[in-house]
Amino acid sequence: MKRRTLLGAVGGVAVLGGGYLGWELFAPERTTAVDEDRVAGGTDGASMDGDSGSGDDGDGGGSSAGGDGATVLKRGEFTGKDGHECSGTVELAEDAQGRFLQFRDFEMTPGPDVFCYLTPDADPETKAHVAGGTRVRIDGGADGGELTKTGTFAGSLPAGVDGDDADGVAAWCDDFSVPFGAATLASV
Repeated sequence: MKRRTLLGAVGGVAVLGGGYLGWELFAPERTTAVDEDRVAGGTDGASMDGDSGSGDDGDGGGSSAGGDGATVLKRGEFTGKDGHECSGTVELAEDAQGRFLQFRDFEMTPGPDVFCYLTPDADPETKAHVAGGTRVRIDGGADGGELTKTGTFAGSLPAGVDGDDADGVAAWCDDFSVPFGAATLASV
């Protein structure tokens, strides 16, 4: 039997092997660009849907949008981790439906099984940080709430979680136990 060498791209990774070759084939998740209506006030006090807000100018006490009554409690900026790109703003906010994470202008390197975690650790980037946190499922995300959206969107906090003790948000790949991005939350 003649030995063959195979060179191919699998999910953006080159695979080289000969003889017996086996690997788990996966395709990175596709992202969906969105701009949803459930948004809290921005840094300028305006809601993202074009209505002018009546919130403060970001100097403390929370920011509130005019039309939906949502208030921003904490805010952070994403940075990429472990060679992945991740950017945008995340806010812990509250409206009549409850508390939620609001993502603004969010973009991230796509990957398999990347979920959002609200953590008590600022700048979460280890498995221990994520294990001490709470997974926040993103409505409309792939495979039961994965973090596969880009743009502006929200994810409701699970029942019984208020986020008061949260200091960070992680974009974490469960399959490979690596961070894709993280944000440190600070009170507004």
